[in-house]
Amino acid sequence: MLAVRLFMNHGFLSALCLLCLCGSGVAQEVQARAEQLLQHARQLSDIRSPNAPPFRLKATFSFTGDDLDTVQGTYTETWFSDSQWRRETVIRDQLYIEVRGGDRHWLLFPEGFPVQANKLPTLMTVLPPASLDLKFQSVNERTSANVTAECAFTRPVLVDFGLAFCFEKKSGVLLEKVFPEKRPRNLASWSCEYGKFQKFGDYAFPREVSCFEDRHKAISASVTDISIAPPMDPALFGPPAEAIELGQCSGKTVLPAASGGGFMSPALDLENVAWLKVWLVVDAKGKPQNLRVLRPADKHTYEKAWNMVRDWHFRPGTCDGKPISMPLALQIPFTPR
Repeated sequence: MLAVRLFMNHGFLSALCLLCLCGSGVAQEVQARAEQLLQHARQLSDIRSPNAPPFRLKATFSFTGDDLDTVQGTYTETWFSDSQWRRETVIRDQLYIEVRGGDRHWLLFPEGFPVQANKLPTLMTVLPPASLDLKFQSVNERTSANVTAECAFTRPVLVDFGLAFCFEKKSGVLLEKVFPEKRPRNLASWSCEYGKFQKFGDYAFPREVSCFEDRHKAISASVTDISIAPPMDPALFGPPAEAIELGQCSGKTVLPAASGGGFMSPALDLENVAWLKVWLVVDAKGKPQNLRVLRPADKHTYEKAWNMVRDWHFRPGTCDGKPISMPLALQIPFTPR
């Protein structure tokens, strides 16, 4: 069993990230060291690497809902390869399913499914994909609670915010990561802490995850079981009933965006408008499809939101420069009835 203590609290690394992203260009040796740290962490903990055995992972999670109640659920992932996996998130009677079957990708996304739980696959993946092109600006060594870590910071990816990754110096495992999230009026800082690393085959995988949004606890998860997957059942990797099909990319990805700023006109009063967070699919032609309102909403709210966005034109997401169908979450100006 490999156990490590969390290196930093969720506020410290966020503040440090802002401090380290103010420097000038990235020195070649800094880029090389940051890439080395990431590569070593992948060798230690990436249970989804090409040579890793197929697995089934089960976890429980909880977060505070819109009504300040505690919402609990379960997360299950069955992984055979990058082209054969299935993820299921269950909250009460709601089921969110994402499936990759060969060169096809499906998503079952029920209306009103809590937005906090949508992040679970990203949080449980721990390390960024190797295909992500990260430009690092600094690497700093820090010591806290008798644990020494090396923290690598990227160049800004949104305004003055970049990504940050802290690795325990002794073992090389990833202890914490920070990433920004764009909002209409500002940026939010997300940070995730990983702890209670235990062995799974040749890998050390964290059994506990705690994530924070602007220093407020957003969601926590505990891995209850991780084991070798049973023999492959082809039915697991087919399309769920009523699922949305998405584009699939294994190359360099560029996310879709509202063309020409979308609704962000100069006349919009950003201080007094109410905002509604929605999720939709932008197809390869830049047309919005499959709108979801990311909170419990009545029929009128859904219809009003769809009437607002259905005629917008987006810049489609791309895979190695070619447009593909891709999901996008954004907030729109919205005044309740």
